[in-house]
Amino acid sequence: MTNARYTSAQRLKALEVFNRTQSATKTVRELGYPGRWTLHRWIRERDEPPAAPIRRTTLKRYPLVTKLKAVELFTAGMSPEAIASELSLNSKMSVYAWAQRFREEGKWGLMSATERKQSVGIVTRKAFEKSLPDDAAELKKLAARLSAEKAVLEKELEELKKDDSIDPANLSNKFKAIVVDALRSSFPISLLLDIVGLSSSSFYYQLKALNSPSKYAELTEVVTKIVEHSGFSYGYRRVWIQLKKLGIRVSEKVVRRIISAEGLTVRYVKKRRRYSSYRGEISDAPPNLVKRNFHAEAPGLLWLTDISEFPADDGKIYFSALVDCFDGKIVGATTSRHPNQQLADDCLKQAFENNAPPDPAKLVIHSDRGCHYRGNSWIQASQDIGFTRSMSKKGCSPDNSACEGLFGRMKNEMFYGRKWPHCDELEQAIHEYVGFYNEHRIKLEFDGLSINQRRRELLL
Repeated sequence: MTNARYTSAQRLKALEVFNRTQSATKTVRELGYPGRWTLHRWIRERDEPPAAPIRRTTLKRYPLVTKLKAVELFTAGMSPEAIASELSLNSKMSVYAWAQRFREEGKWGLMSATERKQSVGIVTRKAFEKSLPDDAAELKKLAARLSAEKAVLEKELEELKKDDSIDPANLSNKFKAIVVDALRSSFPISLLLDIVGLSSSSFYYQLKALNSPSKYAELTEVVTKIVEHSGFSYGYRRVWIQLKKLGIRVSEKVVRRIISAEGLTVRYVKKRRRYSSYRGEISDAPPNLVKRNFHAEAPGLLWLTDISEFPADDGKIYFSALVDCFDGKIVGATTSRHPNQQLADDCLKQAFENNAPPDPAKLVIHSDRGCHYRGNSWIQASQDIGFTRSMSKKGCSPDNSACEGLFGRMKNEMFYGRKWPHCDELEQAIHEYVGFYNEHRIKLEFDGLSINQRRRELLL
């Protein structure tokens, strides 16, 4: 039988009868309840002292200083019991746990999450809220500044999207003045100037300059035409040389300032992985006769050749070039939708038709170890014409770096930074650039002359 069957009154009645009779059997007979074992349990429960209430201890958090002190004392040989007593710890087991963490992770292992954030300079939400001013007026002032800072950032981002040549890390006073002028109707000028870091005198100077006609307006038009004609490949030095040829005398600094202000800088973007024509050792490779000495005393003594890939949206164009090391002239240039043997063979044929060397027997043509220069037709051409073959070491790009450098300049100046939806358009642009490169592109080492202009001066 269970206690659930008896009420408190029945239980008290049974205990009273037992006190009178002093017999469990007589009590059960008189009342008809409970069982003897149940009655004996009620008697024991009545006679036992009340149990002490369970003492519940709340989890206490200790600062890092306390933990470090406990570990220091434990390492020195003090017992965990003594340490717990001295530092008023709830349990000696904390000392063991801290010592273990310190051995495994050092000081970091003893830190709480908040202490770790503070140690690496992360501001917690509680600390941030505590740092805010309590005064309503100060909070209103802070909110106004934050609102202005947000507006400045949004306006700066808007202006940066208009001109990708602007360096966000180094904004000019002109740029800052444009931002402040755009927001001055919504926020105090003094607040905006403080946010962008511009003095009032500089702001009004820039504002006056922006609203006044530029004395270099005509020069800016000429510079723009020169840069656009070069396909945005000319920096300020080449533009300055071209201006001199046109009879316009101006300092390089002015040219550089105009190019920067108008966003006419050279277009460079991240390069793609270069095309490789290597297909294994399909024939014996000739020795490297050039050994990275890409200099020639006269035209037709040393030519370099290679193939590069130009991807468009609807396919790829493969460009084969032969470059004369005397002055960097592109003596042969062919394109194809496929990097086949015919591409290299046609380039060689074109070079000898249009720029035949005086003595083919003295000509060395250097290439990488691509399959085009190890095929039967290329080898046969070298024997028929009489030129000497030279090849780079396997997998060594610097051995043909001068030719690869041409491709790099070419892609920076006419390919990268533009969209090429169709191969036909890209193929035409490549051939136009080859003509521009030989006939019009200024070379600084030639005192501002192009390759063909210099050859005409030298009567070559």
